[in-house]
Amino acid sequence: MSTVLGKDEKSIREDVFTANLVLFWLKANYTLTNKRVTGDTPNTLLGLIPLGKAQIAQPLKTIASVISSTKFHFGRLVIGLILFIAGIGVLVGSSFILGLILLLIGAVNIANCYTATFVITNNAGQASGYEISILEKAKVQNFVNEINTIIADL
Repeated sequence: MSTVLGKDEKSIREDVFTANLVLFWLKANYTLTNKRVTGDTPNTLLGLIPLGKAQIAQPLKTIASVISSTKFHFGRLVIGLILFIAGIGVLVGSSFILGLILLLIGAVNIANCYTATFVITNNAGQASGYEISILEKAKVQNFVNEINTIIADL
């Protein structure tokens, strides 16, 4: 990732995260500088179809806190199970291709129902969350710790 730095701005840390467990080639890029946190994360439709990127640019002076956590998405699990079971039924029944598509979408939703998240809260109390693959949990925690160290020294 190449972040355009402003005057007197220095890059402190750059991290690349796997945003989606199944679509491992889609990467979320975040950069911490001495003045801001910038980055982007890919958007997907149904967890399977890439549809652009969401960008972040948050000045450090406006950040009140940054936390990391793991999150279980019950809705994704339920939808994934329904699609997976429907896919098996259709696969055995009438349409092989439709059955495979439903199985694939269901499996992707099941695989992505548990994620690592970091949340940036600004001084007004507005929180913005960014999801990362659960396999990157330790890396996310280190990035969050670095941000919190920098904002504590401001």
